[in-house]
Amino acid sequence: MTVSYLVTIYLYLKMLKILDEFIFRFTAKRHLKVAVRERRFVTYKKAKTVFLLFESDYLEKNKEIRSIIQSLQQDGKKVVAWGFLDKKNVTTSLMPDFRVLNQEQTNLLDIPKSMFLNEIEDLEFDLLIDLTLQPIMPLQYLALYAKASCKVGIRKSDFQLYDFILDVDGLVSQKAEEGEQLDQTYLFNQIIFYLKSIQTSD
Repeated sequence: MTVSYLVTIYLYLKMLKILDEFIFRFTAKRHLKVAVRERRFVTYKKAKTVFLLFESDYLEKNKEIRSIIQSLQQDGKKVVAWGFLDKKNVTTSLMPDFRVLNQEQTNLLDIPKSMFLNEIEDLEFDLLIDLTLQPIMPLQYLALYAKASCKVGIRKSDFQLYDFILDVDGLVSQKAEEGEQLDQTYLFNQIIFYLKSIQTSD
């Protein structure tokens, strides 16, 4: 495998990523102009239904995420959790409340197939919590199309996808001082801390 071939592949993947991001932004702007969503801040106490987005680990064990789901359920929340794993096939069964999407369930532009987007658009949630630490395009589309009163996540770009955004740079710095790395459990705990701390008048 020559250096020129590797450079060509690198440039191709970089251009594809740029194209993916451009199409997402275009689609998102168009969708947000016509989408009807009751947008309001929802405290943790008042949230009854939660849509959780996560990046699956390679072996699909997802112990971290399953522990988070259990914690939410113990607090009386109804949880639907969808993840993504960037490979052709997964072994996790497609269940209504838990699934891991893969490359086979998205198109060349990383857009989930219409059956999945339609399924999400038919559901309504009080909270959407995006636990991904980096932009994962299929999950970005799910976050866009989901009907959730309040969408929460960290800033991954300059596009306003969430209603409540955590400062990831601050979180990373805090974890670095503790000699640890930012993970989905820590992000979840921070999100829940703020949702419990903020009071609303309604």
